[in-house]
Amino acid sequence: MTRKTRYSAIALGSAAVLTLGACGAEPTQSAEAADAAHEPGCAAEDGALRVYLNPWGPVLSDQFTADTGIATEIADLGGGEILARIAAEANNPQWDVVVLDGHGSLQGLADRGELLTGWSSQSRDNLDDRGQSIAPEDNAWLPISEHAAAVIAYNTDVIDAADAPRTWDDLTDPRYAPVGIADPAVAAPAYPIVSWFFQDRGTEGAEQYFGALMENGLNTYPKNGPVGQALASGEVPVAAVQEQNVYELIDAGDPVDFVWPDDGAPGVVRGVAISADTPRPCAAAALVDWLLTPETMGYLMEHGENDGILTPYVTGTDTSSLPQQRPQDAPLLITDGQFAADQEAEIKDWFANQSVR
Repeated sequence: MTRKTRYSAIALGSAAVLTLGACGAEPTQSAEAADAAHEPGCAAEDGALRVYLNPWGPVLSDQFTADTGIATEIADLGGGEILARIAAEANNPQWDVVVLDGHGSLQGLADRGELLTGWSSQSRDNLDDRGQSIAPEDNAWLPISEHAAAVIAYNTDVIDAADAPRTWDDLTDPRYAPVGIADPAVAAPAYPIVSWFFQDRGTEGAEQYFGALMENGLNTYPKNGPVGQALASGEVPVAAVQEQNVYELIDAGDPVDFVWPDDGAPGVVRGVAISADTPRPCAAAALVDWLLTPETMGYLMEHGENDGILTPYVTGTDTSSLPQQRPQDAPLLITDGQFAADQEAEIKDWFANQSVR
């Protein structure tokens, strides 16, 4: 059965298609997919669901298959690698669903028409007020959770707790140099950090702030993992590191501790989206519906190791698996998704240009 024939078998009964038919217009492929995904109880299509994801990996895909019987093929990659792969496949997408840390990047995909709109997950009402307020109106992507894209971590062999920096402005003090950070030009989880500074301080203020860090010898790394290793070894005394990486270092016995900044920690939103070109809209919708349930979120938090350390947006999720070191109700600073998407290329270009000077 061809892609178009398969969609039509599901979509012919929908009001949207009848309306378009009355006007003499042919529904687009994306409109047919959206109608199919909307249809209650629509059957999963033939073939494995292709999922690109940077959190959870087989923990997510294996449990989804066990619960629903829908087979998956996953690409378990870093966030930046996923975005690069999607960009490379722009003319021939090979993915059905993406699960990604970085709502700005997801909104960027939506703005380029690469995500399925015009449908809604049957589990969307499970989102709490914060999740509902972040979700775009067209359901191009749906938020799952939030966590700190960076806290201020320090090497305890180099800095005493009493002398540790407590605010982001403290990091410009030369006594903490060189500061370590994942390179926002290439590391997807690092972009939510800098996008917050650009939104909060404006372009000039943010460039002055990061310019001051660079003048002190800012060390950038391709991912958060290498940042943590540099911190643990003392290569950098202080670093802005994703919170999950910090808990991992502490659990491993490395000389690392952290401060949740008094002015809050820039947060990253984890979201899920369906490709506008998916040939498997029903199976893709089934994954999103399954993901946004308290049972699934509780399972992924308990069994997802570091990927499970987060604040879920799904109401009723059991959060008892969170580490004791994680502060309760610590402030998270979330950049507006549209601002992050609109400024992404310009901000990343600025960092890339600074690194080659």
